[in-house]
Order: sequence, then structure tokens, then C-alpha cells
Amino acid sequence: MTIAAFLFIITLRCYDACAEVVELVDALRSGRSGSNPVGVRVPPSAPFQHEPTSLMKKTSLIIPVVIVVVLTGCAGKKEVFDAAAVFKDAETSMQKGDFEKARKGYQEIQEKSPDKSFDAALMLRVADTYFGEEKYDEALVEYQAFLNYHPMSKDAAYAQYQIAMCNFNQFTTIDRDPNPNRTALKEYEKVLRNYPKSIYGEDARGKITICRDRSAEYELYVGRFYYRKGSYKSAIGRLEKLLHDYPGSSAEKDALYITGLSYTDLGDREQALAAFKTLVKKYPSVQGSIGPLIARLQKK
Repeated sequence: MTIAAFLFIITLRCYDACAEVVELVDALRSGRSGSNPVGVRVPPSAPFQHEPTSLMKKTSLIIPVVIVVVLTGCAGKKEVFDAAAVFKDAETSMQKGDFEKARKGYQEIQEKSPDKSFDAALMLRVADTYFGEEKYDEALVEYQAFLNYHPMSKDAAYAQYQIAMCNFNQFTTIDRDPNPNRTALKEYEKVLRNYPKSIYGEDARGKITICRDRSAEYELYVGRFYYRKGSYKSAIGRLEKLLHDYPGSSAEKDALYITGLSYTDLGDREQALAAFKTLVKKYPSVQGSIGPLIARLQKK
């Protein structure tokens, strides 16, 4: 019996035993690996994404494995690394929220599997584990590394979106560092600019609105601080920047009001009137409280 015939017989005999592994690999390739873990958006493509459509394709996958098993068995029965089993366990850990255990599994596949064609998808899985643990700095590094190495990947839009999310989630309160919010705004804009047809576009637009409101609220916070301190020119500078950069924001009404007060305290009647009239025009509901201020300024 030739070696080729022997291997073919062994392959057929192993087919039933390997059917479960093949089924798992098929499921992973088509993205049917289970529900997404809470707090993590699993990217559209998973490792092992491939669609074998016939016994020949499945057999072609098994033959190299059998060859390795036979040859290594002759060399001393060295255990073959089962990447599919490790991946299945890692996915289960992800779904349970055990992100550290999942990450160790993905990294083990990266280190031990001789097939490196799944490294891109595994990079995203590792990044997702950090994101799930709310370790946003580490996750950001991994997502950015994915983009650096795989800029043309079909999952590039997902990585870019997650970079924005890492920054978005690091923002705390208005009186704290505004840079994460500013960076998030820029990264969401990249999603729309670089991947205009991606499934993340609609959510990115919503997050951009939130980021712009956050930035406006921060400028209002600083402007109000200067006003209370008596630094009216500084207050006007911050508030007019707010009005110019973030028109229609949630902070616009208060910004116009404090701008009018600041000009009033500086003795600039015309600019104060302009601010108050704009306020009433855009927000008619304030007429009752702002009308008397306008009337007093007009009498001077």
C-alpha cells in the first residue's frame, strides 16, 4: 500500500472523529460562535472565517492535519496543538465575561498555531478582551496596531470605531480632562470619513453629537468660572468660541445668557443687547426673564 493510499484511508476513518472539529471550524468561519459578550462588539469576521462547501474541501482541511499527526507520531507522538478547541474555550470565556482567560486563549493560538492566516482576527479578539475589562488604554493600542498592520481589512472600520469608543468611554465629567472627548470626536469623524458605508456610521454620528455637546459644556464650564471670578473678557472669549464652534448645542442658551451678562458688566450695552436678543430669538421661552434686562439696557 502506498503512503498516499494509507493517508487517504486514515483520513476517511478520521473523518467521523473530526466531524465535530470541522463543524466548530465551520461555525467559527461563518460567525456562528455564540452570542456576543456583554459590553463588547464582536467584529463582523471571526477567526477561521471560510465557507467549505463540500466533503472535498473539508477533507482538504483534514489531510494536512493527519499528515502532521502521522509524521509527528513517528517522531515520538508529539501532541498536536488544537487551535479550534482553544478558540472555542476562549469564545466561551468571552461570553461569560472572563476576558483575561479569553485573552490567554487567543494569545496562545497566536503563539502556537502554525497557521498565521487568522492573526488579524485574533488581534481584534485580544483588543476586545481589554475593552471588555474597561482597560481602554491597552485596548486602544491593540486596535491601533490592527489598523497599522491591516489597513485594508474588512474589519478596519470596526477597529477605527473601537478606537473612538476607547476615548469616548474615558471621558468622566465636565470638570475633568476634556482631551479624551476631543480625541473621540476626531476618531468618530474618521469613521465617517474613511468608512462612509460602514455599519458603524449611524452610531458614530450619534456619538459625534454627544461629543460636541460635551465640548460645548466644557467651554461653558470654563466661561462660567471666569464670569464668577470677574474675568469678563476671558469669559466672553470662551463663550463666543463655544457659540461659534458648537452652534445649536445644549450649552448654547446658557452661553448666550452669560455672554450678555459679561458685556453688561463691562459696560458694553450694544454687545449685551445683541446677545440677549439672540437668546430670545432662538429660545422664545426665556422672554419673560430676559425681556426686563433688554428693556433696562434700551433705556440707558
